[in-house]
Amino acid sequence: MMHGVKLHTREFSCSLKRCHKIDWRKEFDSLRINEVKPLPQREIVELPRQAMKPKSDIAIDNLKTPLVLVHGLFGSKQNYTSVGRHIASLTGREVFGLDMRNHGSAPHAAPHNYITMARDTINHLEKSIKQPVVLAGHLMGAKVSMLVSLIRPELVEKLIVIDNSPASQSLDEQFYRDLLGLCHLERDKSLPKLQKSVMALKMDKMLSKYENDKLVRLFLLSNLVRRQSRNDNLPIKFRVPVLNFLKDDVLRELGQWPPEVEHLTFDKPVKVMKAEHSSFITQESLDSHFPKYFPNRDVSVYNCGHWLVSEMPERFVKETVEFLELK
Repeated sequence: MMHGVKLHTREFSCSLKRCHKIDWRKEFDSLRINEVKPLPQREIVELPRQAMKPKSDIAIDNLKTPLVLVHGLFGSKQNYTSVGRHIASLTGREVFGLDMRNHGSAPHAAPHNYITMARDTINHLEKSIKQPVVLAGHLMGAKVSMLVSLIRPELVEKLIVIDNSPASQSLDEQFYRDLLGLCHLERDKSLPKLQKSVMALKMDKMLSKYENDKLVRLFLLSNLVRRQSRNDNLPIKFRVPVLNFLKDDVLRELGQWPPEVEHLTFDKPVKVMKAEHSSFITQESLDSHFPKYFPNRDVSVYNCGHWLVSEMPERFVKETVEFLELK
């Protein structure tokens, strides 16, 4: 390996002290990380948007504030299609999903950090929506949404924070394992030669070495860029540039909370949705971090794991609608 890659591997291992069973130097070598081309540097990217249409007999009231949903790590705007359409039908308001950079159909670009994603989102709100919104985000999207509300509070009427905190906290080891599994799928030369159904089964089996939860594997594999034809033997690719994320230690970056907003506050209504069986919102965050930035907040605790929206969609929709309609 090149000297720079060796140094990066050593730094990467230091950020993964809990990943005792992973030999990161060996993984970097086997994945040929030194061959991964860097992503283009772009200060701002244009974010794709999807409108979550209500039922056909429901009219949209353009006087109501739009709801904008921001996905989490490895997600996309399509994660919110079902709940978004339900909310639009119940409230008669516009509901949109955004793809963050390096996710869904958004452009691939570096850097991938919270301040940059917040700037992308602010750019979209200013240029495309052009009115205040209710902003809701999960995990990565939660921190992006919190930052947007702090940096540009005039763009946000209300804020919904789904299972994350305004504080630095290392991501759980499982997120690193998921990323590692996706990297190995991209590097596997045998997969493109298989029939579609056989390839899907093999990919799931390979990924199961890194992720035990079948539903999470389905979620991760939803990032697969579909082949154009049966004879397409191009390498496996995901919508998330997973090899770049591994090389650049993006997951460490996604555990951070930017110091640039240290003295900012957002005084408008905030709904915090905490998953009880998740470590992303700690008691310290509830007692110290949230009050520091968001004095006007209400906290709901959900009896579920981190994937709150997919585990408890009915309650999520109900409480979101109640919060939206609150005067």
